[in-house]
Amino acid sequence: MKRLAMHDRSRAILVMSSIPVFTRNLVWAAGQARRPCWVMTPHQAHRWKSYRHVLGVETIDQQQLIREDAWLQQFVGDFCERRGVGTVVAGDTRCSRFLLRTAPLLPPGVQSFPMCEPELFEQLYDKWRFAALLQELSLPGPPTTLIRCVEDLEGCEIDPPVLIKPTQGEAGLGIETVSTSEELQRIVTARPHLEEKPIVAQSYIPGSDIDLSLLADHGHCVAWTIQQRAENGAMRFVQRSDVLELGQELVRSTGYHGVMHLDLRIDRRNGSVLILESNPRFWGSLCYSVWNGVNFLELGLRLMDGEDVTQRFHSIYTECPYLGVTRRSLPRALAGGWPAPGRLTATQRQSWRFHHRLGEGSVRDWIRQKLRAQ
Repeated sequence: MKRLAMHDRSRAILVMSSIPVFTRNLVWAAGQARRPCWVMTPHQAHRWKSYRHVLGVETIDQQQLIREDAWLQQFVGDFCERRGVGTVVAGDTRCSRFLLRTAPLLPPGVQSFPMCEPELFEQLYDKWRFAALLQELSLPGPPTTLIRCVEDLEGCEIDPPVLIKPTQGEAGLGIETVSTSEELQRIVTARPHLEEKPIVAQSYIPGSDIDLSLLADHGHCVAWTIQQRAENGAMRFVQRSDVLELGQELVRSTGYHGVMHLDLRIDRRNGSVLILESNPRFWGSLCYSVWNGVNFLELGLRLMDGEDVTQRFHSIYTECPYLGVTRRSLPRALAGGWPAPGRLTATQRQSWRFHHRLGEGSVRDWIRQKLRAQ
């Protein structure tokens, strides 16, 4: 087992995540912030053990995360005391909900990463409640209606095409595009248990996606990135004052605290920007912001220490390719990360070397993934 010096114990964090991409991104972010971390996850494939800054991995039962499980709450608290953990960080929605319940029960000296209040979390996460919140705050969003039974279609004033979505979910699961009223009728008719699991129908907005990621300090945005996926697959970070102002108004109006990722859409018919969904937690493309110098995990930890993180934050406007280890970059990884691609910025080059240096877990991670796929 890796040892942690006594003077570093308060710097150790516990990453809790039940979705591998979220776990991976937070482990990467912790590594680039030079923060030692433990990982607690339901997944048995402990590939994160090989990273230099990872002190160990603890397997937990995913069902215990969902249930009101007092045993797991006690276990996490005891684990933090035994291992010298100073901060617990939740990745995905399951773990965020668990940490919101558990935060008041954490032992002295152990803190939760900045998060909003539980009721606000649910309001922002639920797609129907969030649509109602946008209307209440006079913030632009697509026309949205709740469907709990076939009869709700009779009063639906949204013309196809529409998107139908579960009221709660992530990673795009359960989202369908419906082109006609007849198709919508068939889908809704075939859906069982709509009363218990309603769906929302949302007007389809022709245009392009744009995302706002942010860190807020009790109603004030202190760091952000605005991103779009480029045609070549790279992530493009752009400057859009209209997008930022929408996020700032949502944060200010709700007093939001913590990280959040907003999905927005630019309407190509008139150039307006509409807010589609909010994710009051970390997000799947977090690594790209980190690779460009906006490490939301590190900034949040510094915010907890009372630091003015606005002095550390700098807006980014650049394009970033995938900087993790790939088949094409493996030879350079075996050469200790040299040479790095010439098109990278200085900050991106540091991130490249973090992943591609000899002995780093990213190289082993890639090789193990390929071996398992065979």
